[in-house]
Amino acid sequence: MRRVIATLSLSLAVLGTAACGDTPTTEAGPGTSAAPSASAPAAPAGTADKKTTCAAYEKAELAAKTAVVNLFGEAVKSMDDKAKLQQVATDLKKTMTDFGAALGTAAANSADTEVKAALEANIAALTTAAAAIESAAGDFDKASSAMDAPEFEAATKKIESLCAA
Repeated sequence: MRRVIATLSLSLAVLGTAACGDTPTTEAGPGTSAAPSASAPAAPAGTADKKTTCAAYEKAELAAKTAVVNLFGEAVKSMDDKAKLQQVATDLKKTMTDFGAALGTAAANSADTEVKAALEANIAALTTAAAAIESAAGDFDKASSAMDAPEFEAATKKIESLCAA
């Protein structure tokens, strides 16, 4: 029980700090990633200013936090039901994927290169965690461990500091 609470609390904190990406991450199917390769040419700068981009980040972050809070409640109710916990892990991956997609859109529209780079770092962390959750094959403990990444904290701190300035 403590592990579930700690994991979902961490997930909420991570989603609260993660944000970023140049390209939206979409579900392309099991085991695939729609993220561009590192050698892909940089996308042209968007037209949204820093304030608009940060507002888009904050909206996406709020939606992700809300979803994680709901997942927290489901996980607590499902402590003795492995199938339900597997569904919570699947839903957590979807929440992260959706958050990454929203951040990707914000980054693509951003004309601020620093904010755009911070969003991209967040998307990379979300993509890595979502892949780890998927490879956990529904094992909630393994899926929750995927959220314990220092990249999330660093990326989140960066975007929050940029948006606060």
